Amino acid sequence: MLTRLKKIGSHDIFKRMIVTVIFVVVLSFAIIESMIISGFKINDTQASHVDYMIILGSGLKGSQLSIILQQRVDTGIVYLKQHPHIPVIVSGGQGPGEDIPEAEAMSRYLVSQGIDQTRIIQENRSTSTFENLKFSQDILQARGIHQPSIMIVTSNYHLYRAEMIASTLGFKVHGIASPSLGYLLPQNMLREYLAMIKAMLQLP
Repeated sequence: MLTRLKKIGSHDIFKRMIVTVIFVVVLSFAIIESMIISGFKINDTQASHVDYMIILGSGLKGSQLSIILQQRVDTGIVYLKQHPHIPVIVSGGQGPGEDIPEAEAMSRYLVSQGIDQTRIIQENRSTSTFENLKFSQDILQARGIHQPSIMIVTSNYHLYRAEMIASTLGFKVHGIASPSLGYLLPQNMLREYLAMIKAMLQLP
C-alpha cells in the first residue's frame, strides 16, 4: 500500500513538473514574441543625426540577393537617398550556396541603384547577427570611430534583437524595419524566438 502511494505521489510530482515546464515555455513565448513584434513598429526614418547605416545580410541565391535581403537593401536605399551624407556598412559573409559574400552582392546592388561606391563599406566575414554588428564595430574602431550613432536596417521580425545586440556593444541605435514575406513570417517568428533566447543567454 505504501509503495503504491509513493508511486502515485511520484506520478503527481512528474505531472506538476510537466505542467510547470509547459507554462514557462508558453509564458516565455508570449513575452518574447511580443518583444519581437514591437520591432515591427520601429521606423526611425526621421532621425538625421546618424553617423552610419548598417544593413544586415540575409542570404544570396548564387550571387543574387534573396527576396528578404533585397527588401532590406531597398528599405535602406530610400533613407540613403534622403540623407546623401551618411555612409553605409553592408554586413554579411559568404555562406553555403553563395558564390560571393553577401556584403559584395549588397554593394553591387546599391551601386546599381545609384548609391555612390565611396559611401559603401563592406563587412564580409560575419555569419550571425552578433558578428554583423561586432565586426562592423571593429571596422569603425579601426578608423578611430567609437560609439557612433547607427541606423540598423533589417527585417521587421529581426530588428528588436539586432537593436538589443547593438546596444550592448555600445552603439547609439536607431532602426528601420523592412517588410517581410507574409507566408514566411510564422517560421521566421519561431526561429527568432529561439534566437532571442540564445542572445539573452549569451549577452552580458
